[in-house]
Amino acid sequence: MAGLDVLIAGAGPVGLTAALELVRRGASVRIVDREGSRTKLSKAAGINVQSLELLEPSGATERLLAAGIRIAHANLHFDGAKLVTLDLSQARHRFNFLLALPQSETERVLEEALAERGVAVERETEMTSLLPSADQVTAALKTAAGDSEVSAGLLLGADGSRSLTRQTLGIPFTGSRYDETWSLADVTLDWDYGYGEVNLFLHRDGSLLFTVPIAPDRIRAISQTGEALALLPPGASVREVHWESTFHVALRQADRYQEGRCFLAGDAAHVHSPAGGRGMNLGIWDACAFAARHQAGTLDGYTAERHPIGARILAITDRMFRIARLKPGIGQAVRNAMLRHVAPYPAIQRRIAPQLLGIER
Repeated sequence: MAGLDVLIAGAGPVGLTAALELVRRGASVRIVDREGSRTKLSKAAGINVQSLELLEPSGATERLLAAGIRIAHANLHFDGAKLVTLDLSQARHRFNFLLALPQSETERVLEEALAERGVAVERETEMTSLLPSADQVTAALKTAAGDSEVSAGLLLGADGSRSLTRQTLGIPFTGSRYDETWSLADVTLDWDYGYGEVNLFLHRDGSLLFTVPIAPDRIRAISQTGEALALLPPGASVREVHWESTFHVALRQADRYQEGRCFLAGDAAHVHSPAGGRGMNLGIWDACAFAARHQAGTLDGYTAERHPIGARILAITDRMFRIARLKPGIGQAVRNAMLRHVAPYPAIQRRIAPQLLGIER
């Protein structure tokens, strides 16, 4: 394509959002991904208010709302006893809920919206190297049909935590990895907690289990232990396991989000714990900010805008995770007392709900 404005490496939710927003704003785009199809896995399972607002001009929000589950309550438990129910609908916003939707469905909606604007994801197309210059970026692409090169005015690396873009540019990915081996499972089960609310089960020994509905008959269970299903509450009976995985979690951020004509977004720029469900949503925010700055001609300020926001979200998720996994002692006792006796007050709920929903003001 002559005069290509932006080449996007990576067709997950972040790359798809960037492509959709760039095309909507009049830019020419190619988006490539080494995988043969979009993910079939649930992966990131929550879309927050910030993302719903940002995706609304493209028409994607209406489709996401039609496909997802609106969650208005989050229950916190400790050793089998409920501490508090947080009412997310207390947030004074028209999107006063968390939208639960498997990543596979989020990608489907975004990819279909992009295709309707005339851009198809180039599958089984891997960017193997890149060469920036003063006026363009040239990338080598590997496909089943052979190798080729493409030049574009800019490159957006939405190519994940092991980003070739970031590594090629030599941008440090500063931070560390949590010690725990995490686990998740998508399951259909019989239990007393239904399929319409979020639940966080805290335990005296510091272990935790977080569950969120991802379909009318399916929940995602995630734990910072190696056996998420072992922490299901008594009486829960698993009928079917749809997907299980173990993984490690890091807290890392790229020292800068741009180098010359190359830019980073999503996991290529930052990774953190699943606490708060901010990962994919922060990346969608990156993508929309990149597109807006591209249209305005202000991309020089991209790092200055996005890096502090990323650092703040990483700090929030780290703090949430550390509070959730407190072990026996004064800290755990104070946390439980605050949740049991202070958090139920309506004024407190009205302060907590926007933070949990990712409402940015």
